[in-house]
Amino acid sequence: MVQKKAEYGAGPLFRAAGTVSGVMMGHALLVFANVLLVVTPLLGNWLLVLLACVPVGPSLVAAMYAFNRLLAGHDTGVFRDFVRGYRMNFAQALMVWLPYLLVLAVVTLNVAGLPLIPGAEPGAEPAIRVALLVLGLLASTAALNALLLLSRFTFPVRDIYRLSLYSFGARKRVALGNTGILFVAAFLLLMSTTYLMLVVAGALVFLVCLNSRPLLRFIEDRFTA
Repeated sequence: MVQKKAEYGAGPLFRAAGTVSGVMMGHALLVFANVLLVVTPLLGNWLLVLLACVPVGPSLVAAMYAFNRLLAGHDTGVFRDFVRGYRMNFAQALMVWLPYLLVLAVVTLNVAGLPLIPGAEPGAEPAIRVALLVLGLLASTAALNALLLLSRFTFPVRDIYRLSLYSFGARKRVALGNTGILFVAAFLLLMSTTYLMLVVAGALVFLVCLNSRPLLRFIEDRFTA
């Protein structure tokens, strides 16, 4: 009986190390692609911060593209996949991301300036604030779903919008999981500092990709040949 030798690099420890190094590489590229967003909050100008958020969409799509390939076992390298995903999806990612960014900007400005809202009674402020935060969380989850679908499929933009909303009901656990990840991230940022994203951004995007694998399989089986 011939005993087969284990191939080098096939063990679980080696694969885990490869995944960790891939996530770290994706995190570094994600931060580098959004370096303007790191600097502009120091200037205290909301318009500059909003403009610095524009590249967030394409960079998230690129990171999701690279992480999805990493999870699927494609050994092409996170750096190469990130660059390829960024170049391949840049224009469409902007088209998908900008409307969501405007919604989130409106919600954020209204939450920040809530006492200045005309006609709002002092007692209604907590309820309005909660409603705005829930709206922002739902919009963030829908944006995350849309960017995730764009990183995997080549649907038209209007279909990406529809599927990002359809995903809420089609795979409720995935939607709740992604919403939970966003909620925990927002809570940590509020309790500490926004610069915490410089440490955890890549890990959060990887968790979203890991949690969303059932959704991607469902969309692939249901809407592709």
